[in-house]
Amino acid sequence: MAEGFGSTIYDVAEKAGTSISTVSRYLNAPDKVNDDTALRIRAAVDELGYIRHGNAGPRAFRRVGRVGVLAPFFTAPSFIQRLQGIAEVLRRESYEMLVYAVDAPEHLDNYLRSSVFAKRLDGLIVMSMRISDEHAQWLRHSGLPVVLIEQSSDRFSCIECDNVAGGRLAAEHFLSKGYEPCGYIGERQILPYSLQPSQLRLSGFRSAMEAAGKSLRDDFVVLGEGTVEDARRIAYDLLSKSDRPRAIFACWDLLAFGVIKAARSLNLRIPEDVAILGFDDIEAADYMELSTISQSLYESGCLAAETLTGRIGRNDRPLQTIRLTVSVVQRKTT
Repeated sequence: MAEGFGSTIYDVAEKAGTSISTVSRYLNAPDKVNDDTALRIRAAVDELGYIRHGNAGPRAFRRVGRVGVLAPFFTAPSFIQRLQGIAEVLRRESYEMLVYAVDAPEHLDNYLRSSVFAKRLDGLIVMSMRISDEHAQWLRHSGLPVVLIEQSSDRFSCIECDNVAGGRLAAEHFLSKGYEPCGYIGERQILPYSLQPSQLRLSGFRSAMEAAGKSLRDDFVVLGEGTVEDARRIAYDLLSKSDRPRAIFACWDLLAFGVIKAARSLNLRIPEDVAILGFDDIEAADYMELSTISQSLYESGCLAAETLTGRIGRNDRPLQTIRLTVSVVQRKTT
């Protein structure tokens, strides 16, 4: 085990007998860790001499001081919040963050094939990208430490969100309040280079309904373009029915905002006439008083960066797969 200046979050977790996700949570929000665990982590930090600033490894291993982030060419708030978590950790570890936006399959191929790309970086975070077996081989050949966010792989460390469990939680939340029948608004467009969680969330939502002996009507499940305006249009049509849904689960918060707008235009009370639930818990969800499923966006970015910096210069470390807990955040729309 490394001690002193070279100690990393892996060493602290091992010494404290806990996970790196718990150590990261303690470092970023100590009030969210129970007292006994916090004491063990604090003792491990003191014993190892763990230093948050610049503790990513000996300088000899840090060739260029830059970490890359491969991400779809989206400006979705959920991506931005993840990037904020990544940037915070990299900043304190004295790494520059380079974001590589991908808006076509050939862009992803070109990045991963390029030897110049690998030489410019000390490590790579791949965020919400669809990585094929061939891509994985290129990444392994490059020798770069890699961490995936959302995709699961036995070749790299991964930070996962349980989209199916999130969908189940949404259904259970509605049913616990007696809100039925329920509807779902998701996205039908599937980009070949980007992960799309809409079907996974729908799968969990439907399975929980069926487990409770309830059905999800086919005409209450609508997949659209994935924009706020399209969600408003879909919700307006659904809520104009004489037998409208009593509750609508939107596959992410921005779509839920469109549902809220549609409900208000029809003079429907929220949640008395229609309950609305989103997914992600972006910052604007609190402002809109939207109930939602949280997937700890900022924390997932922090964990990805912590995991990556702990592997730079230490590729012999075991791979880590961390599945973040999803939870219901109840506000005024349910």
